[in-house]
Amino acid sequence: MSRSDGNEREREGGSTAAGGVDEQWTRALEEAPAFGKAIGRQLQRVREEEGRTAEDVARTAQQLGLSWHRPTVGQIERGQRALSAVELVVLPLIYGRPLGELLPEGTVWLTPDLGVYDREVRRVLGGDYSPSARALRTPGGWHVKGWSDQTGEELASRVAQVVTELSERSPWPADAQVRYTQDKPDEAEAKAAKRLGVTPHYVAYAARETWGHGLAAEREARLRERGDLPEGRRALQSARGHITRALLAELEPVVKAYGGRRSTQHERTAPTAAEGLSSKRRETDG
Repeated sequence: MSRSDGNEREREGGSTAAGGVDEQWTRALEEAPAFGKAIGRQLQRVREEEGRTAEDVARTAQQLGLSWHRPTVGQIERGQRALSAVELVVLPLIYGRPLGELLPEGTVWLTPDLGVYDREVRRVLGGDYSPSARALRTPGGWHVKGWSDQTGEELASRVAQVVTELSERSPWPADAQVRYTQDKPDEAEAKAAKRLGVTPHYVAYAARETWGHGLAAEREARLRERGDLPEGRRALQSARGHITRALLAELEPVVKAYGGRRSTQHERTAPTAAEGLSSKRRETDG
């Protein structure tokens, strides 16, 4: 047998093993109960093993400041009443067992959209573990409906779509740098935007990218550079107006370039969507 044949078999074996894990995880999720029902059954099992009544458990909880009664215990055991975070922490005091013995085993659904294996629940409750994004796509860990069950290609397409939608809704130029979008447009930039026929955010971004600060700040800086300020309110306003017109002449080509960049970005994303539809048609035709 050639080395290439051996490598091929190893790949096939790895693929088969991975497929088996995926199938087991899928089956576990299909059969998994809700967390409330699962922990309720476990608490009932522990209570009955200790020979305690629901009334006794409720009395112990009341001594700890919880408003539990016998029907409350029954509702919890049937999964009809969810436990609060405080109640979850107090469970070991009520039942006299470590929390690990009171948690359900196997896969459960924490919410209708979030499934998880019990090992991950115990790790989170351990206090020093925070699941990563990768854990959401690893069989036998966490599962988020509409996310974990997507292929890498589908996930990349979805992320790209979200990014495009956010970009289209953003008032800032395409590919804007965060450091230039921290401040909202000022009054001078809003007025300048009307003259240029663009959004105030475009003017604000152009000013910060060109001079490092807003339009009003640049206008005042250039006014001071003149030396002696004009006397009288009207003379000062006239000087500011003259400087503002000069500044807008500098910003206009920059702002127009932003519009061109946004148009180019839309043109890049449009073929991607068309290609996706074309690909789906080919799959359907095939």
